[in-house]
Amino acid sequence: MKILAHRGYRDGPDPARENALGAVVDCLAAGWGLEIDIRRTPGGRFYVSHERLAESDPPPADPYFEAIRTHRTAPVALNVKELGYESELVAYLRRAGVLDRLFLFDMELLEDNAGMTARRLREADPDVQIAARVSDRGESIARALSIDVAQVIWLDEFDRLWATEADIAALKAAHKTVYAISPEVHGFPEADMLARWTQFAAWGVDGICTDYPARAARMLATGPGIPS
Repeated sequence: MKILAHRGYRDGPDPARENALGAVVDCLAAGWGLEIDIRRTPGGRFYVSHERLAESDPPPADPYFEAIRTHRTAPVALNVKELGYESELVAYLRRAGVLDRLFLFDMELLEDNAGMTARRLREADPDVQIAARVSDRGESIARALSIDVAQVIWLDEFDRLWATEADIAALKAAHKTVYAISPEVHGFPEADMLARWTQFAAWGVDGICTDYPARAARMLATGPGIPS
């Protein structure tokens, strides 16, 4: 099971590391994948940030993708934070040489019709990889599977730990790659986090996105039940 470092965190939420270039390089060097956020200025510059930055000229995203390009085996989940520039984003990622290194996700949180942006991205480039959301907030497995251009499932448990082994089996039977959000990202306690890591690994989930990638790596390397 692959590990995605949520926003570049290493040992829990840390404002100094959130989407920071140094944190991204550190996580990639450790052998982990990433979950990071992409935005675009009105002038057309792409930058990495969870929140929209007030400054008109934020640091460009280019160094992030240069780092990603050099680590060919680390998966990257690119959270699309805005709509309206899909073709420009895909063209930028192709120029950066990372279109085959990542998948785009979370568009459904921003759009009126689920799958509309995913299909627009695929029209911009047939090679773009896309994830469809499944969660306990009205985002069913059936709806995600209806987004036929999505090869990946982003499984989110906001308010309850709803996913079962049968749910994972259904997604895998549909030939989807499954990445799941770790419980602590949404405020669940440590015990739930550790139990879910063990379950997800046993159920064949392809990867987890966690605030604690260093701890997850140790646990997955040594087996369940091992303390931090």
